[in-house]
Amino acid sequence: MSSQPTPTVRFPQVVGMEVPTGADGQEAVTLVLLDGVPEAAWVRAFNGMLGDLIARYALAEVRLVGRSITLLGPLTQARRLAGDVRTLVHRVSRQQMRLQMTLAGRPASAPGAADVIHSAALQRDLAEVSGMSGIATLLEAVTQSTGMRFAAVARVTDTQWIACAVYDLIQFGLHPGQELKLETTICNEIRQHGRTVTFNRASEDAAFSRHPTPAMYGFESYVSIPIHRPDGDFFGTLCALDPDPARLDADTLRTLELFAGMIGQQLEPKAIQAPQT
Repeated sequence: MSSQPTPTVRFPQVVGMEVPTGADGQEAVTLVLLDGVPEAAWVRAFNGMLGDLIARYALAEVRLVGRSITLLGPLTQARRLAGDVRTLVHRVSRQQMRLQMTLAGRPASAPGAADVIHSAALQRDLAEVSGMSGIATLLEAVTQSTGMRFAAVARVTDTQWIACAVYDLIQFGLHPGQELKLETTICNEIRQHGRTVTFNRASEDAAFSRHPTPAMYGFESYVSIPIHRPDGDFFGTLCALDPDPARLDADTLRTLELFAGMIGQQLEPKAIQAPQT
């Protein structure tokens, strides 16, 4: 009788573990079993979040094959390691689920007149940012200066959050042209009050430990700076985030604000953007 194939799952969970026992200091294999084979997007996100775990436990190897996660490292903290892997698996699945739920889809039906104007404005905003000289290098510099592994330029209006340019080392899963529900973003709050928002560790931050957005998207560190057109009109944000904590200082924030200003100065003033009648 042939065995049933292992199902592919979009948001896997841990269903079993084999935790080694023995003398302290020895290297041993810890095995974590998932309830199915994760999809490629989940695997990329999981691999992108492994850095802190590997460093914390001095792991020699982490291997995900099928639905098994194999970890090779010192035996001293094997049980704690297994627990942290379970937490990481849950975190990645939650992040991927939330991201899928909040990515805004586009209707298949033909757009009306208002939708055509909206679409033209969106394409213009995307083209402005994506066509900027050195935008990819600038976003890479944001990640290097902050230690955060995801950076983006977002167009933020009173109805939309749109990714215009993205630099992603954690496989967050967001690409230029995709939208998030505006109400789930901190950038929406920045659009309203116009100030930079930053925190190094959301879970311990007085203002953001209970904020729904870091928990929804699974990040601990975050910074977002408003971007304004040359005439002062609000365009969107330059933002960065990471699942791990960071340590931003005043000099780094000033550098990021300079970057945001450089982006803004390359945008057309709103008066030029407005359709002529």
